[in-house]
Amino acid sequence: MSKNKRVTISINNDVDLNFRKIASSKMLFKTGWYSKAVEEAMLLWIEKEDIK
Repeated sequence: MSKNKRVTISINNDVDLNFRKIASSKMLFKTGWYSKAVEEAMLLWIEKEDIK
């Protein structure tokens, strides 16, 4: 089981608002929804960018 890491980031307010709108409707505001959505987005980005 891996340990979670807390990070602090700064992003454009409009990007954050749009992401929150989409993520909250998908994750249904369940506990930890924002963290889960960000992690999923990061994994998708890694998968897309991963050069083998």
